[in-house]
Amino acid sequence: MCKLYLLYSGMRCRMLLSATVAMLCASVASGQFMSGLNKDSLRNVLQKAPEDSAKVFTLILLGQQYESNLPDSAIYFYKQAKELSVRIHYPAGVVRYINNYTAVLNVQGKFDESLQLNQEATALCKQYGLKELYIKSLINIGVVYQYKQDYEAAASHYLKNLPALEEAGNSQALSMVYGNLCGVYLDIGQYQQAYEYAQKELETATGSGDLYTVVAACNNLANALKGKGRMAEAIPYLERAYNTGRKIEDVNGMETALINLGDLFNKMHEPVKAIRAFQAALPLTDSLEDVYGKSLVLHGLAYSLYLQKKYQPAFVQAETALAFARKHEQQETERQLLMLLSDVAIAKGDLAGAERFRDAYDSLSAVVSHEALMKDIKVMESKYEVEKKQSHILKQNLLLVQKDRQAARQRLLLGASVGGILLLVLLLFWGVRYYRQRQLLHANALRALEVEQERMRLQSVIDGQLQERQRISQEMHDDISSGLTSLLFLSRSVQGQESVANRLRSISQDLVQKMNEIIWTLSNEQDTMESLVAYMRKQLAEMLDSAGVDYRFLVTEPLPALAVGEQLRRNVYLVAKEAVHNIIKHSGASRVDIHIEVGERLHMTIADNGKGFGGTHVLGNGVRNMRQRIAQLNGKFDITGGEGTVVAITVPLDV
Repeated sequence: MCKLYLLYSGMRCRMLLSATVAMLCASVASGQFMSGLNKDSLRNVLQKAPEDSAKVFTLILLGQQYESNLPDSAIYFYKQAKELSVRIHYPAGVVRYINNYTAVLNVQGKFDESLQLNQEATALCKQYGLKELYIKSLINIGVVYQYKQDYEAAASHYLKNLPALEEAGNSQALSMVYGNLCGVYLDIGQYQQAYEYAQKELETATGSGDLYTVVAACNNLANALKGKGRMAEAIPYLERAYNTGRKIEDVNGMETALINLGDLFNKMHEPVKAIRAFQAALPLTDSLEDVYGKSLVLHGLAYSLYLQKKYQPAFVQAETALAFARKHEQQETERQLLMLLSDVAIAKGDLAGAERFRDAYDSLSAVVSHEALMKDIKVMESKYEVEKKQSHILKQNLLLVQKDRQAARQRLLLGASVGGILLLVLLLFWGVRYYRQRQLLHANALRALEVEQERMRLQSVIDGQLQERQRISQEMHDDISSGLTSLLFLSRSVQGQESVANRLRSISQDLVQKMNEIIWTLSNEQDTMESLVAYMRKQLAEMLDSAGVDYRFLVTEPLPALAVGEQLRRNVYLVAKEAVHNIIKHSGASRVDIHIEVGERLHMTIADNGKGFGGTHVLGNGVRNMRQRIAQLNGKFDITGGEGTVVAITVPLDV
């Protein structure tokens, strides 16, 4: 009986992982601006596109369209993407070129070139900090080892980088590595380890919501279970892979699940279900132009008919599949079909035909083995040529080293002679320069002493001024302010002449307020921006509260720790006070908004909802005084009327 060896997801899909990684690099961009474009549409986009990173993505996406059936065309577009990336200094584009180009090299069996290019890609990613592309390039290196069937190197590579990937938390890359490790263990027949990594792949993909990887994980998990002989348990995973792929329109995943499902049903001797699965997969292989997958489907249909003992239909189907496999150079499938035709011929009683097919099977097997041997010989020959060239280069390098040593000795003698002469000249030059420097240092010391004396004198003057300001402020507070306060209390005790008493009381209150403002201005303890804003908030709030006007005081935080001079503090405060006074006295407003913002400049706006003033209205002395005070600070003063009045000032803080 013919045996059907089919691990579609475990074999071919893992072989396509490098292409998958490359496609992932462009998937985001292509999904955003090229959804649904075919080859002709992409060519039209290229003709109009400027030379930028988007055009690089377009070239790579167009190459992917040709990769499965016209690899030479794919290589052409990939190399165009590389040349453009070099011209526009786009290292990520060069890495994406390598990721896609090496996918073609892997299919062509040029594994050493692919491995070298992927290692160059990881170096570029490190140099330019391309973290995501670095992870994908690392995965591609492991894929090349799998192509070379160097499973020990592949597993070692993945396991070495697995802790870093787990720590990085890139769930997509982590799922891919788990899947590739599953593939390695499937290839070497370690189905328990393959099953464990397939479970990790599915768990990670499910947790991240990556449904495409869920499809691949379900296929891998089913193959691991099939390898462990747990056929029935594999079926739900394949059905989940198919249904999920259908939900997200992942035609590749649907095709893989159906082919694996058909193979599984044949192994369970349920050919009717297998035929349904293969027939569902057939149009998908055509839509993908997947000749390998179609050859497997045609083979699976023939084998299902053979299991049903429908030998003549099985024979016709197998011959159709054989013609297709030969046309598209699918040698492994061709070998399996020859063995199946031999079994069918035996079942039909055609022993001569069975022997003919078996001889063809043996011949093809010998050719395949011979080709593998020739590949190994070519690899050994190339290694020998490389070692021969390296030996020649090493000899040349040794000769160059000897010549360099002789030249170095001669240069050393010449350098010692010239150095001695230069040393004498330098000693003479140093002696003269030392004498001049001593004179210069002496002169500088005298100047520094004079500067320090002048600085101390100026500091004494400044300290004296500060002490005098503090003394005046304190005396005004202790003597004049207390006298005015006493006058204020005496005015309240006057009886019989209310108008005189009220007038006296008003004048006393104004004098006390102005005296407090002068004391605040003179005090060097209040020379910070925070103190200025706090004082204005307190005084303006008292004025507005007394007038019964609603207000909002907004300060943009945080205030910088700036020292503010006496003139700036006084002028800004008096302008704000005058503006609020005018609002209370003239505007009839019911609300006032005061906004202060401090950056490189102090910005303050005072806006009311009063009656404003007309375009022909003549502004009084108060506004002129405000404008003059801001001009003294080299600032800007604006007042606008209409529905309410807005006073805006801007003052530089270096005054």
